[in-house]
Amino acid sequence: MSATQFRKAIASQLSRITSCPESQLLGLLGTPKTALKQQFGIPIPRLKSQRDPTEWSNELAHKFQPDNLIQEASAKGPFLHFSVRPTEYIKQTLLQVHNEQSKFGCHIADTPHTVVLDYSSPNIAKPFHAGHLRSTILGNFVKRIHQAMGYPVVGINYLGDWGKQYGLLAVGFAKYGDESLLEKDPIHHLYNIYVKINSELTEQVDREANEYFKRMEEGDPVALKQWKRFRDLSIDSYTSVYKRLGIEFERYSGESETEPYIQPLYNLLQSKNLIHTTDDGAWTVDLSAYDLGSPVVRRADGTSLYLTRDLANLILRQSPQKSMYIVGTEQSLYMQQMFKIAELASLATNMHHVNFGRVQGMSTRKGTVVFLQDILDTAQEQMLKNLKENPTKYNELLTLGVQQGDQHWVGKEAVDQVADQLGTSAVIVQDLIAKRVKNYSFSYDRMTAARGYTGVYLQYTHARMCAIERKANTPITPDCDFSLLEEKEAFELALTVSQFPDIVKSSYQSMEPCVVVHYLFRLAHVMGQANSTLRIKDADPKLAEARMLLFWAARTTLANGLKLIGINPLERI
Repeated sequence: MSATQFRKAIASQLSRITSCPESQLLGLLGTPKTALKQQFGIPIPRLKSQRDPTEWSNELAHKFQPDNLIQEASAKGPFLHFSVRPTEYIKQTLLQVHNEQSKFGCHIADTPHTVVLDYSSPNIAKPFHAGHLRSTILGNFVKRIHQAMGYPVVGINYLGDWGKQYGLLAVGFAKYGDESLLEKDPIHHLYNIYVKINSELTEQVDREANEYFKRMEEGDPVALKQWKRFRDLSIDSYTSVYKRLGIEFERYSGESETEPYIQPLYNLLQSKNLIHTTDDGAWTVDLSAYDLGSPVVRRADGTSLYLTRDLANLILRQSPQKSMYIVGTEQSLYMQQMFKIAELASLATNMHHVNFGRVQGMSTRKGTVVFLQDILDTAQEQMLKNLKENPTKYNELLTLGVQQGDQHWVGKEAVDQVADQLGTSAVIVQDLIAKRVKNYSFSYDRMTAARGYTGVYLQYTHARMCAIERKANTPITPDCDFSLLEEKEAFELALTVSQFPDIVKSSYQSMEPCVVVHYLFRLAHVMGQANSTLRIKDADPKLAEARMLLFWAARTTLANGLKLIGINPLERI
C-alpha cells in the first residue's frame, strides 16, 4: 500500500534511532498531506521522552538518512517532518490502485466477526417518514463501511409489523378497506386507513384494537392470515423503492418473529431477578441505579411491548457478536435501556446505537406526509428538467444511451435512468454531508444543483472523467514512464488518491459518512484542477499514457468512494 509503505519506511528507521516501537510511530504519522513538501509529520512530545522536544527533533532530523522512498527529514520546533520522493510516491500510488481497482480503499479485519445491522425498519401501518429515510441511507453506509473494513455483515430490515398499532390498522381496514386500492398501492392505502381510524379513536375502537392484537398473540389463524397479507404486500412495495437506492437487505424481519421467544425472555428475566411487578400488574425492570428509569416489559393485560420484542429478538438471533441499530437520536434513552437490560440478562454486550438528527422542512407535491417514493420521484423530476436544459447532451444521451453493469438503456428509458440516479445521488449526499447527529433542512433545489457540494456535482465529475477515457484513445497501463508526471498538479492528485484507505478507516472509526463525502469533494476538486492543466489530447504518447493512468486512478477512487456511500457512479450524463 502506497501511503503505508512510506510510513513504514519512516517508522522503521526512526524506531532504530529512538528505540520507540514501530507501531507507535506508525500511529503518529497519520494521513499524508497534499503538500509539495513535508507530507508526513510526527509531534515529538507524543513520544513522551524526558528530553527537550525541540532539541530532540533537530537531532533526529540530522540522523535520519534519506532513501529511495523518503527524500528528506526536517525539524520545525518540536515537530519532525518528512518529504517523500514525488516520482516514487506517484508510481506506488498508481500501481496500488491499478492492482486493487474496485478493492482500493478496503482493509482486512483482524477478527472478522459477523456484524448484524438493524436499519430502515418502517412500520407497515405508518408512512416511510424522513427518519426512516435517514436510517435507510445511513444504514446502507454503515453496512458498506463494515464490508470495506473486512467484516461480514447481515443487514436486517426489522419491520414494525406487530403490536397494538397493527390491531388498530386491522380494525380500520374492516371499516374502510378497499381491495383494489390495497393491491394498487398498499403503503399509501394502509396509511390512509390508519390516519382515519386514529381520527375516530374512542374507547370502543381502542378496546377492539387491543382485543385484535391479543387474538394475534394467541395465534388466531384468521387474524394472522390477514396480517401476513398486509406484511407481504408492504415488503413487495418497499423492495421496489429500495431498488432505486441500490439497497438490498440480507433479510426482512419483524417484531412478529419474536413471538415464540417472548416467554423464554420472561423466564430469563425472572431467573436473573430483574422483574418487578407494579400495583396494576405490569412488569418492569428497575434501571434506576443507571439513571435509566424502570421500563415496562409486559403490560398489565399480559401483552408485550416494543422493548420486549427487541430483547426477545436477541434470543432469536442467538446473541450476535456485534449489533448495530441505526435509529434517531430521540430514541437514545430507549436504546440505552434495551442495551442495559440485554447486558444484565447476559443476552448481548457488543451493542451500538448509530444515532442521527432530524430532517427539517421536508414536504412534497403530494402533501406533508412524506413517503420515500415521493422523495425520489420529486428529485428525479427535477433532474429530468435540468437535463433538458442542455439539448445537445440530452439528445446524445437519448441516442447513445447509458451502460450500468450488464444493462444498457437507450432513448427515454436511458434519460429516466440517469435522472433517477442523479436524483438519488442528490438525496444521499444531502443526507450524509454533515455529521449524522446534526439536524438538517431538506431542500430539493439545493441538493439537485449541478454546482456546489452536491451528489450531482460528484456524478458529473465521474462522468466527465469517463468521457476523457472514451475519447482519448490512450491505453490504461501500469507500464508507463512515471518520471514524466513532473507537474505539481500530478503530485497533488496522487497524494489525494493515496489518502483514500486512511479516509475509509477514519470514517469507520467515527462511523461518520461525512468523512468520506468531504474527501470525495476534495478529490473531485483536485481532479478538476489537474484536468485543466494536464492535457492528454495531443500530448506525446508516453506522456499521455502516464497522465491517463493518473486520471483513471483518480476516477476509480472516486467511484469506490461513491459506492461506499451508496451511490452508483454514472459513466455518461
